[in-house]
Amino acid sequence: MRISEAMRYRLFQSCISNVNRRLTDLEKKISTGKNINVPSDDPIIFARTVEYDSQLSLGTQFNDNLQRLKTLVGIYDSSLTNVESNLKQLYEMANNYDTANAALRQSYVDGLENMIEQLATVANTRLGNMYVFGGQQADGAPFRLNNDYSVSYNVSADAEDATDIFVDSGQLGKFGLSGREVFYGTSKVAFGDVSNTYQGDIYSNTESFAYVIGAANRAIMVNGAAVSLTTGVYTGTALAKEIGSRLGPDYSVAFDSATRKFVVTNNGTASVTFNWSNAGATAASTLGFDAVDSVVGAGETEMSDIDSGRKSFLVKIIAGGAATGTVADRATYSYSIDGGSTWSAAMAVSTGGADATGDITIDGTNDTLYRNGTAVTLTNGTYTGEALAAEIQARLGAGYAVSYNGETRKFSTTNNTGGVVTFNWSNAGATAAGVLGFDNIDSVLSNGDADTGDYDAGMFIDGAGTVNSTNNRIKLAFGTADNPLVASDAFQVKDLSVFELLKNFKDAFDSGNTTWIAKNITHIDSARSLNSKNNAVVAFEGTQADKLIENNKTRANQIEDEKTNLLNADTATLGTEFGVLLNTYQTLLSAFSKIQSISILNYLN
Repeated sequence: MRISEAMRYRLFQSCISNVNRRLTDLEKKISTGKNINVPSDDPIIFARTVEYDSQLSLGTQFNDNLQRLKTLVGIYDSSLTNVESNLKQLYEMANNYDTANAALRQSYVDGLENMIEQLATVANTRLGNMYVFGGQQADGAPFRLNNDYSVSYNVSADAEDATDIFVDSGQLGKFGLSGREVFYGTSKVAFGDVSNTYQGDIYSNTESFAYVIGAANRAIMVNGAAVSLTTGVYTGTALAKEIGSRLGPDYSVAFDSATRKFVVTNNGTASVTFNWSNAGATAASTLGFDAVDSVVGAGETEMSDIDSGRKSFLVKIIAGGAATGTVADRATYSYSIDGGSTWSAAMAVSTGGADATGDITIDGTNDTLYRNGTAVTLTNGTYTGEALAAEIQARLGAGYAVSYNGETRKFSTTNNTGGVVTFNWSNAGATAAGVLGFDNIDSVLSNGDADTGDYDAGMFIDGAGTVNSTNNRIKLAFGTADNPLVASDAFQVKDLSVFELLKNFKDAFDSGNTTWIAKNITHIDSARSLNSKNNAVVAFEGTQADKLIENNKTRANQIEDEKTNLLNADTATLGTEFGVLLNTYQTLLSAFSKIQSISILNYLN
């Protein structure tokens, strides 16, 4: 095949153009110091650098979130220090009140008013336009100071939690503390109103609040199918375990005691739907879920929408009575579980069996306990604590000693049989457990060991002898040796509130009620414990923020190094290559000029 002059010309021209492009490319790499300047230089590496830029941008956003969290941590730390300082001052006032003169007592009242005003201001602290204790309703003041020095909390139940923020890829972190966490406890307290005529002792098993699962509230709907929980009485942790066992191995369930919320994690490979809107999902309300379906992806979690243990009990005396005598003569009361909107019928007050005349009622609903798997049935009737202890011992037979302590209101059974004995309180048929003050946990007793009640004996706050979804295992009993109960006296079993505590002490100081002050000082300790716990949470959040910021900085440096290694050019090598290529280019131009001359001569000839 003959190569024509025209073809030779075009080939030379193409070769020179290619070398020229390579020279231009090398010149740009040398001037910018980068191997990759446009996608066409290397599409794969260019795409990798875009991904690196995206990671760096996300890291910057995470750090911005973390820096904002650190700012909040500083505000929270200052606020909690303020709370502790005021509670410590209140504690000193309360302990010194009894010996203080009139002028000093008045200064305590004035001091408490200032204290409440100051803490209400702290509770409404803002960072920019955000109220830092507003939870997910941070655009409005969460607390309102009223004219009587009470403080109202204005955040809805489903917006109380602090907002979650992304602190790392796929990692959510809590954006500080909510007002609910700081100024309200999750442990219940029992107290009588400051204005009560009755200043005697009240007894409540406030730490024994339980979740009661029955036929009417046992169903969870998952992907349209019912999952039924086992009926029974549960702590939050025990109920979480029960939910997990019913849902199966693809789920893990936990109970967050700080918020009293249940957390369900989907460990399967596919999304699942919790059909809370389904009328058959009868457990939704008990577990704190609203009537909105939740689609939970693989690895994702579903958390209760509201605090599931918020329930409070209000008690008011309907009719008063004598300081001594039968329960009916002493007083009757009514209770409310909806904040005072509706009230129960009147019933006799309880002393938990400490009364000289009986007030523990044993009937067909609560007359059975189990020993070594065998039912022991108590004789129905109304008992004092001591009389019921004698009845239990008679039914158990030889080898047992049963006693009742009127101060602690607890029963105790000692095993003197010479062998090991098990009291099966977890048996569903052990209906006497609640009225005798035992949790649903079996007791295994060696010879000589004693089984003592977990909480006060006697009837529950609703007059029942067994645990149910109305009383949630809460009792309220009254002392037997103090001034009488009178109509309009009021009592409460509810979550600890720092502001309500301050208001109550102000009223007690104002009225000179030394008895109320002495009996309720312990609640100041509870409030200070709550504040200490929150301080620990804030310190942890601050430490975690610092750690994550440092991790992000280290990761950003690594990404920058990898990006540099991908992009940066070896200018010395490129310079050498440029020189060689330039010489080649000049040689080609010289040769090309000769080809052009020959071509013209050929044309002229």
